[in-house]
Parts: sequence; structure tokens; C-alpha cells
Amino acid sequence: MLKNKISLFKLLGFTVSIDASWSIILFLIVWSLAKGFFPGNFPDLSEQTYWLMAIVGALGLFASIIIHEFSHALIARKYGLKIQNITLFIFGGVAEMKEEPGSPKIEFFMAIAGPIASLLLSILFGTLHRFAITIGLPVPVTGVLEYLGTINMLLAAFNMIPAFPTDGGRVLRSILWWAKNDIRRATRMASRVSLIFSVSIIFIGFINIVADNFIGGLWWILIGSFLFSAANISYHSLVLKQSFEGKMIHHFMNPAPITVPSDITLQEFVDHYLYRYPHKMFPVTKDNKISGIITIKDIKAIPSEEWQHFSVGKIMQPKNQDNSITANTSINDALAKMNKTGLSRLLVTEHGRAIGIITLKDLLEFIALKMELEE
Repeated sequence: MLKNKISLFKLLGFTVSIDASWSIILFLIVWSLAKGFFPGNFPDLSEQTYWLMAIVGALGLFASIIIHEFSHALIARKYGLKIQNITLFIFGGVAEMKEEPGSPKIEFFMAIAGPIASLLLSILFGTLHRFAITIGLPVPVTGVLEYLGTINMLLAAFNMIPAFPTDGGRVLRSILWWAKNDIRRATRMASRVSLIFSVSIIFIGFINIVADNFIGGLWWILIGSFLFSAANISYHSLVLKQSFEGKMIHHFMNPAPITVPSDITLQEFVDHYLYRYPHKMFPVTKDNKISGIITIKDIKAIPSEEWQHFSVGKIMQPKNQDNSITANTSINDALAKMNKTGLSRLLVTEHGRAIGIITLKDLLEFIALKMELEE
């Protein structure tokens, strides 16, 4: 989630992006408003008017979600937390934090800020709606204002459901964190509450499908499934961060990696290196310096009958900031880089030399062992 995103604009130091999934929800919102909500609540208008109202209403919802997420981000900034990106995706938006809040108080105020913003927007649009009726503005205007007032109230209510990691779930975690003085235990408890809510929402979805409300039921199931998955991911993400806190690359890297000269053929590489040392990534050297890496994926891209005609240096990936890292980098930063680039292995370098390789597999095995011992 949130990897395929497009930056839209930058405001108050925050970059607002849109995930590819938002195009799906945007179409569904416009379509449902134009074909369902507005014709059902405001009859006898032209189809063109309904579509125009739908587009304006969807843009208003878009702006409302951005304001909701900005409220989180601004409170986070006030307390010194780093949030640079706000991303809209299929189920709303998220202000991407690089670290957990430092105290239950910070968590509470950050979490509650979003629903409060949505509630205030609901009051604002409701007031504008009544004023528009009073001065006699046309139905398309009053209809859109009424919709925006209602949808923001629903956003505030939905986000206060105690299903971690929604705002309500984070409020619940902040209270449990304050009571137990243990963020990990509080996260685990909040995640379990979220799982109960998720299963209940999925059950409601199936009930709706049985009652011939297929589209509505499908949305309930999707939302419940998302909350179920997000609760598990959030808890395990916290476990990862805490387990590797203060630990550096050099604690976990495989030292003294096998290097490959750039001028040998692929056939020689396969025969004398790959089959002898069954690793999935090898550093490539040229003039006694690291110039790149070669992986099994790179080899498989070349037909085996052509291996004699290609050198390792010809098909290697040049060493760059995405596939290499220094030994004094924190593990959490390495995991963030792996998540961003999609790579499961990073070359560890120092002064132009390869001094190790760090793999996601080794880190996950450490986590599995640690959790088995501690829980």
C-alpha cells in the first residue's frame, strides 16, 4: 500500500500525494453521487446537473480528507514528529509518520485532531447549507453543501470507531498506553479490539449481500478486511521498530561477501561463483573497487546460450543509493529503504569496498526468534 503514488502539491512543508487506488474510489464516488445520492434526494434536475454536482461533491470530499490529514500532521509537527507526506488512498488518507509518538498524550492529541477537523467541517458546511437556503441559492448549490456537511459528519464518526489504526483506534491505544505504561502491550490490545470490529464489519457485509445489497455488502467486506490487515501490520511494524531500535547494519550483515570481477563472462560467473557460492546477489568489482551488483534476476534475463557473449560488467546493476548502504546505518532505516525500493538485499560498503550484505531474510529470522523467546 502507498507505493504507487503521485505527488500533487506541497503545502506548509507537507507533500500531498495520491495513491493509484484513489482513481478507483474517485470514479465510484462520482458515479454513486450522480446516479444515486443526488437524484434520490433532489429529484427533477437534469442529468448534466447531477454529474456536475457529483464532481463538485467529490472534490469537496477530496479537500475535506486533506484537511483531516493536515490536522494530524500539524499536531505531529507541534510535538516534533516528522511527517513529510500525506497520501490519499482507496479508504481515505494517511499522514505518514516516520516514528511512533513519544507519549500517550501526543498520541491522543494527534489522533483526535482528525475527527475534530471533520466535525468542524460538518458544522461549517451545515451552516453554509442553511444560509444558502435562507438567501435562496439554487438546489444544486444547497444539495452539494448538504452532502458535504453529512459526509464530514460520517467521516468523523467512522474515524472514531476503536479499530486500530483508525483515529479511534489510536485514541484507544493512547488510553491503554497511559494505563499500562507499555506502548507494545497497548498496541497489541488495541489491535485485538480492531480484529473484533473487523470481523463484525465483514459479517455485516455478508448479511447485506444475502439481503440483495451486493454493492453495499461488498464495501463493508472490503473495509473490514482492510482494518483486519492494517491492525496486524501496525502491530508487527511496531515490533520491528522496537526490536531493531539502536541496532546498526554491522550487527546483522553477512561480512566478507564474495566479489565477482566485472570482466568475466556470465558463463564463468555461473560456473565458478553462482554454483559454488549459492547466493542471490554478488558485489561486482572493477580495478579493486565496487562498481555494482549482479543478481540471479539479472542472469535469468539473458538466455543461457548467450552467457558466453556477455560479461558481468555488461549486465550488472551499477552501485547506487538504492542498492547500497553504509555499515553505521540503523536497521530501521535499512528496512525503510528496502520497503521503498522493493529490494530484499542491500550491499554494505565502506570507502568504495564491499564489507558485507544485509538481507531481509536474516532480519525476519531474528524477529521470529525474538518474538518466540519474548512472547
